[in-house]
Amino acid sequence: EGAAERAACYGPILDELERVVPRDGRSRVLVPGAGLARLVLEVAARGYGAQGNEFSYHMLLCSNFLLNSGLRPNEVALYPFVDQPSNCRRAGDRLRAARVPDVVPAALLRGGGGGEPDFSMAAGEFLDVYRDQREAWDAVAACFFVDTAPVALEYVAAIWRLLKPGGAWVNLGPLLYHWVPTSGADLEGGLDARGRPTAGADDRYLRALEFSWDELRHAILAQGFELVREEWRHCTYTANVRSMMRTDYDCIFFTARKPAAEGKS
Repeated sequence: EGAAERAACYGPILDELERVVPRDGRSRVLVPGAGLARLVLEVAARGYGAQGNEFSYHMLLCSNFLLNSGLRPNEVALYPFVDQPSNCRRAGDRLRAARVPDVVPAALLRGGGGGEPDFSMAAGEFLDVYRDQREAWDAVAACFFVDTAPVALEYVAAIWRLLKPGGAWVNLGPLLYHWVPTSGADLEGGLDARGRPTAGADDRYLRALEFSWDELRHAILAQGFELVREEWRHCTYTANVRSMMRTDYDCIFFTARKPAAEGKS
């Protein structure tokens, strides 16, 4: 069910990693916003050391189940469309199953060759988990991630710090900023008379900044990165292939290289 979306979103990232990062048994790739960890698995299966980072408990619980339960291929049947009564072409479309996992994670990791795979997951908020790391990674592979930051500039600076000189940041995704208030509930608690967040407010909604691609591009270059690839890719997101409606994005796909001779801290 999700193979076409994975090919559109993960395929370009994986191919670009192979183009810009040597598979020499020593290169390590960080995958922030790893979700259910499929991209991390695919990176490790290509022969890289790979670590995924995820903040959401929902994603972490599901990825732990898929990674560590010893499931057989297609063992679990899910019914993701049963609560979607609108835009159905046929009455039975809502009741069809999606079976997971399509591959056994251990078998996918064995496809990387060599010895024991260097594969791990780190739970927690990206900026907090990697706060003390510096020049630790050969590449950062980010899919639908940069717009999860309240202030994307913080991610740009963190990725710069985490990459080794000569390292690459490979990114694909939209700019659907997650911390844009969509209702009064997002700002529940609000501000006090002095404009300060009250105890009931999530300050991420209050301090969020939303950048256009040209503004974010300028910030990436100002940080010191060199943009060695920049193009647009069409992707769907959790699309129901039999639905009359789906979510489509024109995603920015770029590779930003940290110069081998670092010129700034």
